[in-house]
Amino acid sequence: MRRALAAVWAVILILALAAAPAVASPAEVASPAQDEASAHPVVFLGFAGVTFEDLDPNRTPNLWRLIDESAVGSLTPRSVRPTSCAADGWLALSSGRRAADEPRPTCRVLQEPIGGWVPDWDVYLDQAAEDNYTPAVGTLTETAKEADASVTGIGPGAAIGTAQPDGRTEDWQPLREPGEVGEQVAAASSTSDIVLVDLGSVYSPGQSVAGIDEAVGEVLASIDELPAEGSPTIIAASIADARTDDSRMQFSAVRGGIGAGGPMGGQGSSQLLTSSSTRQPGLVQVTDLTPTLLASAGVTGTGGMAGAPLSFVDGPTDAANKQQAMIDRQTAVLTQENISAWFYAAWGLLLAGLLVTCTVIAKRRGVRRVANAMKVGGLLAAALPVSTFLVNVLPWERSPSADVAMLGGVVGWAIVLSALALLGPWRRLPAGALGFIAATTVGVLAVDVITGSSLQMSTLLGEPLLIASRFYGIGNSALALYCTALLLGLGVVCSWMHRRWAITTVVIVAVLASCVLLATPGLGTKFGSVPTLVLGTAVFALTAAGVKLSWRRLLLFGGGAAGLMLLVLFLDWLRPAEQRTHFGNFFDSILTGEAGAVLLRKIGMNIDILTQSWLTMLLPFALAAVLWAAISPARFRIPLLREWYRDMPLLRTSVISLAVLLTVGTFINDSGIVVPAVGILFLVPALTHLVGLKAKEQPALG
Repeated sequence: MRRALAAVWAVILILALAAAPAVASPAEVASPAQDEASAHPVVFLGFAGVTFEDLDPNRTPNLWRLIDESAVGSLTPRSVRPTSCAADGWLALSSGRRAADEPRPTCRVLQEPIGGWVPDWDVYLDQAAEDNYTPAVGTLTETAKEADASVTGIGPGAAIGTAQPDGRTEDWQPLREPGEVGEQVAAASSTSDIVLVDLGSVYSPGQSVAGIDEAVGEVLASIDELPAEGSPTIIAASIADARTDDSRMQFSAVRGGIGAGGPMGGQGSSQLLTSSSTRQPGLVQVTDLTPTLLASAGVTGTGGMAGAPLSFVDGPTDAANKQQAMIDRQTAVLTQENISAWFYAAWGLLLAGLLVTCTVIAKRRGVRRVANAMKVGGLLAAALPVSTFLVNVLPWERSPSADVAMLGGVVGWAIVLSALALLGPWRRLPAGALGFIAATTVGVLAVDVITGSSLQMSTLLGEPLLIASRFYGIGNSALALYCTALLLGLGVVCSWMHRRWAITTVVIVAVLASCVLLATPGLGTKFGSVPTLVLGTAVFALTAAGVKLSWRRLLLFGGGAAGLMLLVLFLDWLRPAEQRTHFGNFFDSILTGEAGAVLLRKIGMNIDILTQSWLTMLLPFALAAVLWAAISPARFRIPLLREWYRDMPLLRTSVISLAVLLTVGTFINDSGIVVPAVGILFLVPALTHLVGLKAKEQPALG
């Protein structure tokens, strides 16, 4: 067996070394410098509180024109807190990372510098020190100066954006009166590489979307009069919610290329915005703006920022279709947010209610009476989790009642999958229908990760874009579902086999393929996936291979998995900063001593999730009880499940392995208790289905 274990780790090492050339390229360690070949002046028009829903060709003709002539994207305004104020957006622009003003009941009205100093700068620095995002406010101007690029600020917010680390502003101007703004911006763009302009917030006194639209129109008119070769790129973005009670995806657009060799190139009039930090068409972050502005001025060697330079992808060609694409994303985001507020609790209560009802009926009238309900209902419920991802194949956002359409799509997919499971040829195999649902779940999530994770965006078990925690790869909920379905699927499939070598081969291939899928930068890009999966499946693999379990062997597997992940982090870090995933960025934070803040932030997220209410604090005990019952059905008087374990011992082994996996995942991943909760959403219906199958074989009472 030692030779077998050595062979497994040899295969893992070979895979890692084989992947190294694709993952890593020679490191570029350089101080910021200005590349004259790609340098191109850029004007940034910043404002707050403007969404794509606010715009139409009649009320906002200039912003509508900007949509028509630009590449556009929905911008997630997430800062340190769930909602963001204008100060937060300008601080993020200044630092290249998430940053925020101190917590306030209402957003601060930004003031002009006094004697060349930004008001309340000490407050911003103190708040940055308290938060765990380690923002270095003043990075934009400092980095530009080191590369001999000039930065000019116009307006109160731009003073924050262009301030130096000590809060002092050098090249700053107050925003002129309406009618003079365009001339002011055009003049600044002729002498400065980067021009930041604060056009205000729609929720500030005396300001509105119409006022911002007029200012944008003035700037466009003045820029259009400049010679084509000197015309600057225009980046317009709503960089914050500008309110403390609600959050929405915001407006962003880029008109013009960024010069030969720049990160964008082209004109972008018929395209969508994206970046390597989101990897989703038409989706960008506030933190992407800082590296974009620096890249536009030809500044290179700007690693260490949270975002990445904007780029173009193909998209709609006219303003109406561009706007509709962005509104569709907004609809998806808000629908997920609204339904998620009650969906999980309702789902859990419904499952519990059905189980209690079936139990009562079974005791009074015999288990055969509820056999069909448990068989079909359990399978239908087991198909629901993957259906929450498949629903994104449908254009449900276009429905007049998006919430009804989304839920209807989820239920519809679950019915289709259940029908296929019950009618397909696999139904003749023991637990064949469950094996089909498990395989489908694993397959759908694997294909989604390979093709860009679009099914995970803004769906019930997917990634909420307003939280902006993950835009590509595999999220915590999807990871939990993937691993749960994989283990139960292995338990079913391996129970059909009789040769130990065949079982061991299937397990090794499945686990290795999953590790490559989940851990490769740009695919799963999930740090905790390999230790979680390897430790969980180690129990199953060793038992299936007839090897006695021991803490030493489990620690060997865990240590090897952790070492492999560190190697992947290192290989990703070797790539140029603008090409790294968050794997490489995290390794860089280890080297710079900032990893502690990242870990503290993730621990804080775990604690916040667990302490949301007294119900969430009781959840770990409930989940532990469910897993205990699933592992020891005799103790909890579930004889029909015990019969399954007697006939298919590896099925029980897979449940034990799953308990280990979900426990490890709780502590390794930053969503904590969400990991086992999602696993239970698949496990309980799956076992209910199996009990229903056995119940049909029982004699009827009376």
